[in-house]
Amino acid sequence: MLPMHPFISTFLLALLLGLSARQAGAQTQTPKTVPAVAVDSTSDAVAFCSAIRDPAAEARFAYQANTLKLLEARLADTVKKLEQRKAELQLLTDQRAAEVKQAEARMTEIFSRMRPDAAALQLATMDQGVAVAVLGKLTPRAASAVLNEMEASRAAQLAEVMGGRRPQPTRMPTTGAQTR
Repeated sequence: MLPMHPFISTFLLALLLGLSARQAGAQTQTPKTVPAVAVDSTSDAVAFCSAIRDPAAEARFAYQANTLKLLEARLADTVKKLEQRKAELQLLTDQRAAEVKQAEARMTEIFSRMRPDAAALQLATMDQGVAVAVLGKLTPRAASAVLNEMEASRAAQLAEVMGGRRPQPTRMPTTGAQTR
């Protein structure tokens, strides 16, 4: 190495230290940020929404279809129960109609065997609808004999209803009890 003057060596040392300090300072400073390319956040949102739109619609449709199937099953079960109940009620109605028909036949048989004056007394106090039904099932000869023995106004009322000229009045309960 060459002998140096103390002044030059000090100068070089200061220069080296200055350069190294400058480089160290440059490294510790925050680097200048380069402006980033503007990211379009709406395009990301649109892309996300369009990516999940079809699966979400399919999931919603599947849920609605499942709910609809459950409701259809419940409705079918309810309809089945109602049809069973309807069949039960129809059976009861048919049984009741058969019982009424049988009772009318028995009453007609009873009144046809009675003397006309006794039958007239009974029918005069009966409900008009029942009396007309019984008289209608009697033979014309027996019915005329019973009506002949009855009070004239009551016989006329029953004859008019039997002939279809006067509608049967609805019967009101006389006991004060309400009917359904």
